[in-house]
Amino acid sequence: MSTNWNDMRRNAYDVVICGGGLAGQTLARQLRQALPQHSILLVDRLNRPLPESAFKVGESSVELGAHYLSEKLNLTDYFLNRHFRKMGLRYFLGNAAAPVQARPEYGLPDFPLVHSFQIDRGMLENDLRAMNEADGIDLLEGTTIKDVVLASGHQPHRVELARGGQSQTSTIEAKWVVDATGRRRLLQRKLGLERKGLGSCSAAWFRLPGRIDLSDLVPASEVDWHARVPDKNRYYSTNHFMDCGYWVWLIPLGSGNTSVGIVTLDDIHPFSSYSTYPLAMQWIRKHEPVVFSLLEGQPVMDFKCMHRYSYSSKQVFSTGRWACVGEAGVFADPLYSPGNDLIGFGNTMVTEMIRLDAEEKLTDELVGAYNQFLIGLNDSVTENIQLGYPLFGHPVAMSAKLLWDNTAAWSFLCPQMFNSIFLDPFGKHAQIRSITAPFFSLTRRMHGLFAEWAALSPGTLTFDFMDYLSIDYLHKLRTRNLQSGKELPELLDDQRQNMTIVEELAQAIFLLAVEDVMPEQLNRFPEGTWLNAWRVSLNPERWEADGLFKPKSPARDLSRIRNDIRSLFRQKAEALLTAYA
Repeated sequence: MSTNWNDMRRNAYDVVICGGGLAGQTLARQLRQALPQHSILLVDRLNRPLPESAFKVGESSVELGAHYLSEKLNLTDYFLNRHFRKMGLRYFLGNAAAPVQARPEYGLPDFPLVHSFQIDRGMLENDLRAMNEADGIDLLEGTTIKDVVLASGHQPHRVELARGGQSQTSTIEAKWVVDATGRRRLLQRKLGLERKGLGSCSAAWFRLPGRIDLSDLVPASEVDWHARVPDKNRYYSTNHFMDCGYWVWLIPLGSGNTSVGIVTLDDIHPFSSYSTYPLAMQWIRKHEPVVFSLLEGQPVMDFKCMHRYSYSSKQVFSTGRWACVGEAGVFADPLYSPGNDLIGFGNTMVTEMIRLDAEEKLTDELVGAYNQFLIGLNDSVTENIQLGYPLFGHPVAMSAKLLWDNTAAWSFLCPQMFNSIFLDPFGKHAQIRSITAPFFSLTRRMHGLFAEWAALSPGTLTFDFMDYLSIDYLHKLRTRNLQSGKELPELLDDQRQNMTIVEELAQAIFLLAVEDVMPEQLNRFPEGTWLNAWRVSLNPERWEADGLFKPKSPARDLSRIRNDIRSLFRQKAEALLTAYA
């Protein structure tokens, strides 16, 4: 252990990690557990104690990232004791001027069995530093990475360090260098690997002291609303208030404080309209007046903002024994809390590459596949999310997209981490991809359907509260796919079932959209109709030519999933009055 380089025991390491944020600290822990014989140095510019609650964005985790943090890193007890269990993602959709209880709500009534967490990043990073020191990882705090000089062949890299306002300098040799410097992106910029222009969304966020509970906005007389989620437990969700082109978050922190954020599509809500704390509060007062009433008058603990936050990279891993993890490599849109997912995938691949390199088994082909996986995941997640921003003011179309995205994540992404499929790109992953490849063209078609639906919907359908795990197919799918320890035959069978479900779900959603937008066309879809899900659209004139009525798979009974989806929605009262006038 070392916090002063005058006391350091060595000037050469197997691995030097540049940056002590979440990605760097979790990688250090993972390397220590997987490769205990390797010497590891972690360098960060900040000294402890790091400020709790007013530190970094990234509090919310979902099942995949939580599995990495708790199970892969053996931190389950720590998270249960130090941070909040999370009651899933919760969305209040559209109609921002209405009382909270009048907005359609998509969320859970209770904590799910497969847990995730609301994470206080300052608290976690303080604790991880202490854990890593106790595990024998050398740690230099208050130290700046001046430069990394990459070597060729088997020569060691050089990491140039400075502290004391650059008055003290030193050089450390490293067999492997990992850039975890966050948005500084030291190696990415040094090597000219930046890829900009990924999405056009921006964000601002701040912390407020104490518990800011959305349930306080709803009178106790609204008994049914409070009873849907007993004990005011909505507080423990990642709560999203959404309307066209934006979302505002409320996230509880383990320190007892609350994180608040604004995220927008710049084309609809320019970043300049909320880029300072006073502007941000004015923006919330204008667009989310009910939420503003909960925040008004609260003292602010900090404020940060980020213009065009998403980005990618041409490369994040190299057989030249360097890697970029966390925000030093890529950054996806945060709507579905994917940050910890990407850290988990990236760190696990880096750990595997370092292990294989020590055994002289690391290949260009494997590193290329790992690059393709992580960069492709970041880019596709961001594109998928940001296509949805214009839908946020259309509760029915957006809730259908949320169902689709939940289904996709639990079907095709979570099994990758829960069963380490991604580490075997030419074996397990290739066999699974041979089954799931048609999903990607199907989801592109569904994006088009959702956009058409939002543009054409007269708004006759709505819902009050959608408990998505009460949907039979989704509950069973989640339970089946979020399991570890499966062998390849079972994983392949899971994916065949998943593909069956998404084909049926696409048709059920399409028929719901037809009912909402053009109910006069429903007579073209009698009971027992089986369609080509890859050809759905809301242009009736194209249905025949596009092949909608020429399915590529044998017909199956759609009635159960169609009825399950339809039962989630009701016609608005005014639509019923018009129908019977």
